[in-house]
Amino acid sequence: MKKLSFTFSLVFASLFSFAFDYPMESKTLANGLKIIVCEKNTNNMAQIQVWYRVGSKDEWDGVRGMAHLFEHMMFRGTKKFNGDSKPFKIVDKLGGVINAYTTYDRTVYHEEVPASELELVIDMEADRMANLILDQNVLDTEREVVGEELRLGENNWYRRLSAERYKYLYPKEHPYQVDVIGNLNEITSFTTKQCQEFYDKYYSPNNAFVVITGNVKAKDMFALCEKYFGQIKKQLPLNQKKNEPDIFKHKIELEELTVDFPVQIYSYVVPSPAFGHKDYYAFNLFTELLFSNSNSLLNKRLVNTNLAYQVSGSQYDARMYNNYTAFDIVMQASVGNAKVKKIISKEIDELVAEGFDENDIKNYLSYLETKVVFGSYSNQEINGVLGFAEYYYNDYKKYNASLEEYRKINNTHLREIGKRYFNPENLKIINIKPKEVD
Repeated sequence: MKKLSFTFSLVFASLFSFAFDYPMESKTLANGLKIIVCEKNTNNMAQIQVWYRVGSKDEWDGVRGMAHLFEHMMFRGTKKFNGDSKPFKIVDKLGGVINAYTTYDRTVYHEEVPASELELVIDMEADRMANLILDQNVLDTEREVVGEELRLGENNWYRRLSAERYKYLYPKEHPYQVDVIGNLNEITSFTTKQCQEFYDKYYSPNNAFVVITGNVKAKDMFALCEKYFGQIKKQLPLNQKKNEPDIFKHKIELEELTVDFPVQIYSYVVPSPAFGHKDYYAFNLFTELLFSNSNSLLNKRLVNTNLAYQVSGSQYDARMYNNYTAFDIVMQASVGNAKVKKIISKEIDELVAEGFDENDIKNYLSYLETKVVFGSYSNQEINGVLGFAEYYYNDYKKYNASLEEYRKINNTHLREIGKRYFNPENLKIINIKPKEVD
């Protein structure tokens, strides 16, 4: 049995380290469903996550938004657990919490309950995989909920701006060409037949895996999963990675946008290498140190000096495909804002020439290590780490690989990233201005 060990270190006058050791084990059922169990017996709770290898990247024209809508419909009841919002009611009665999320690449369902009640939740998740109710009433209810999400987004100026900008970014046929929430005109036209086709195409034991962490024994969890999930016979063809247009050769034609809010934004849009690319981790670190982190170079240079209100990023770290990342410099609308672009260009040139301050790199690594140690107290965080490793590395035992990759990065790597990605050929700056008042 493998030991799960979380290690945390900080560079101070001396080195502090904390280790949390939890037994881990896995088993794959005959139908292809892999079960990963972490025995973290620190309290009486346990969490289960069911990861499906499906997201908005798997949609096609006519069903844009289906993956996210399906996340909603999975909470409406099954043949065995029928009744409106039955999963919510079951978990609430057990004193637990239940939720889910959808990304471009995956859909994950999770519940945390007293460990003694976990069998009921496993039974429910298995029935959701095999026997979801997909009738017109469920469809009408949930697409109205998603439609309301879209309409609420349209009432937020920044979300509305982001959605408008997104339409101009990706070439046709790119897996991320449509945002996760989809298109309202398609969502309102979905049929139950389309929903059933999507369910049959992606919700299967061999297109999913289960992660359980908490006050449990692996052998007991394997037995319960065999009892409930093991009876599911449906199988899907392996979900192969899609071909994608080369966004590094794609030219974004958008130069300007307007926003109905009294700010000006310089939107820095840069192609971002996918997970598995040799530059993936170094690119993420470069953008964190330059843009995203609260202590980033541009936060210090622009926000702390009142040249900008904020630096806002939209980086999707868990990207299976090359994508675009937008970093927004939000400022008071002013004729003098051009100097901000000059400052950013100067900073990028200096980073290419000299790299980052070594202390900034060390501090960020310490921040990542701190997240690991605090995460080791949480069933949800551990499940997330193990799930990420299984999904992206195809090996949950590589749960610590991301931190190890970040530790390997040095200033030479970061200078190369600046030169390779943040050059005039790749970096696009979109000027977003407030609408003129008539």
